[in-house]
Amino acid sequence: MKKTLVPDLLAGLTVSFAALSLGAAFGVMSGRGAFAGMIGAAVIPIITSLFGGTRLQASGPTAPMTAVSALVIAFAYEHFHGDRMMAEQFITLVLLMNAAILILMGVLRLGRFILLVPQVIVLGFMNGIAVLIWVDQVKRLLGIGGKAPLEGGILVNSLLALTVLVTILCIPWILRKLRVPVGARRFLPAIFLTIVVFTLITTLGNIPVEHVNLGSGAGSIREFLGMLTSYFPSDERLLNREMLMKALPYALQLSLLAYLDSLLTSLVIDRMAKEKTRHDKELVAQGLANGLSGFLQGIPGAQATIRSVLLLKEGAQTRLAGVMVGVYALLGFLVFSKVIVLIASAVFIGVLLKAGLDVFDRDFVLAYIKGKWHASRERNIQLFFILYATLLTVFIDLNVAVITGTILFYVLKRFVAFSDAEADLTEVNTQDLLGQEVK
Repeated sequence: MKKTLVPDLLAGLTVSFAALSLGAAFGVMSGRGAFAGMIGAAVIPIITSLFGGTRLQASGPTAPMTAVSALVIAFAYEHFHGDRMMAEQFITLVLLMNAAILILMGVLRLGRFILLVPQVIVLGFMNGIAVLIWVDQVKRLLGIGGKAPLEGGILVNSLLALTVLVTILCIPWILRKLRVPVGARRFLPAIFLTIVVFTLITTLGNIPVEHVNLGSGAGSIREFLGMLTSYFPSDERLLNREMLMKALPYALQLSLLAYLDSLLTSLVIDRMAKEKTRHDKELVAQGLANGLSGFLQGIPGAQATIRSVLLLKEGAQTRLAGVMVGVYALLGFLVFSKVIVLIASAVFIGVLLKAGLDVFDRDFVLAYIKGKWHASRERNIQLFFILYATLLTVFIDLNVAVITGTILFYVLKRFVAFSDAEADLTEVNTQDLLGQEVK
């Protein structure tokens, strides 16, 4: 116990910096507010670490899950013409349905089917999600596509967002050049440090830019409990066949994405930890976590690849490490929730542009170019499927991309000899978040 306690506490603290920062950013991106993202960042890792099938993991709001959540929230407010109570009840209904579907998937033992999804389809739909994130953030910066323009002007906000992105990318290099000890770098995560620096610059410099919306937070426990009661899906206008059928496609979309996101991450962790995830147990835990987060007016999530890998690389030994990610995030949420409103919206746009880079797979493209794979029929077939899944995710639907892409992959294999892309092309760059060299 003594040998594992300190490593678990330190690993949890290190990853919680990224979890809380990204949680707030994803909350803003979803349209539900930073408050919702921080709730998800605190609640989800605690539940999944306690009850999940992957022993060492860090779950929470992720870029793909948030991209779909944003569609749900936008639809709800548009459908109910700005009626906040009805919109929020519909959103909560979708998230609770998502939780129920994930639990049902686990009970029906559907986790084993993750091994059937081709790597090329996974790479393609993840790239599609990255493109959707970038497009959404560009629309926010330019005030187009139904997005309200940010206060302070396009030029100032765009410059701020791009500078934030560059800073996040440069901080690991700067820390190495300054010869900051590796042990100290874990407490200087690039995203968290960048947010602090640019919040100080915009606040002390009195730069007139738009600031983050905290969302449907509450000033007291009584107000928070009242909000939970008001936003629980109890209105009879929601509980009918028509509205349930409107909610079901969104719930299915979130469930498929949580299934892929979580179980694919579990495969990465299994390879690193030399263990084997209990996939069905993991699905049930993710369902419980998303249900609780949704009930508490948070946003849904899944196993987060980068955060889970960081947890292992930081020396996590037991499930306590993942639990502490949530506990530390909860403490940070209670301490920092009041100062979140000081952060400029463009700062979080820069963070989300970086999140898109983390989701986007660069390894296959680089290997394709450097290896001159254009002369290989097999590699060209792999590239076709990646592009197929990417384009369908962006222009049609991620469910359609995954399901039709998987079917097409196996149909073509019956007539043409080719193999799937290698799983080890996927590389998680830990130094992007924590300023550390990959070891």
